[in-house]
Amino acid sequence: MSRTTRADGRIRTIDERLARLRAERSRLLARMGSAERRRDTRRKILVGALILAAVEHDGVPAFRNSRELLEWLDTRLTRPHDRAVFDFARRGRSSTDV
Repeated sequence: MSRTTRADGRIRTIDERLARLRAERSRLLARMGSAERRRDTRRKILVGALILAAVEHDGVPAFRNSRELLEWLDTRLTRPHDRAVFDFARRGRSSTDV
């Protein structure tokens, strides 16, 4: 086998491997995007549920910025998987979970 034939074969092998890696990268990026959309939807559901519960009970305070909203949520979210959606640290609370 000549040198150019071996080099051509090696180049083809590398090109095929590169194509597989690019396809795998695309799949991983799509999966990450899908997970982030699900997480965003979960955040919206939780905020809505807490706002509705507050309207029925205490009323909703006026929030001047997102930091104040997050602080308010931090005091009310108790379940670890709900807190994780907002990247809040784990905290043990009573059984009045939202």
